[in-house]
Amino acid sequence: MAGRSHVLVESQAVWGKPEAGSFLREAVSLAEAGDRVVLYLVDDGVFAAVSDGVPELARLVELGSEVWADELSLGHRALVATRLSPFVRVKAAEALDRVVRQADGRVAIH
Repeated sequence: MAGRSHVLVESQAVWGKPEAGSFLREAVSLAEAGDRVVLYLVDDGVFAAVSDGVPELARLVELGSEVWADELSLGHRALVATRLSPFVRVKAAEALDRVVRQADGRVAIH
């Protein structure tokens, strides 16, 4: 995939919060423009990983980007044994550190 590499970190629950939806739509827009995006779900953002109701996750993966859920955040919310969206991969914070260091585009947290 050509283009730049971006890392976007969603730390908030995405339901009922228009600003969270716009953050995810921004991730999709970057991917649609040909850039690579890693969307890292952390803290309450991991709730999106256990829902099929967040179409942006599927779209990102369809476009060749990745969606990761923080392993520790899933554990703290008792979501480890929960069925995750098929579009989400569980990653530790060390993986986020590596991808942030390699990014040549935007790095943002919401």
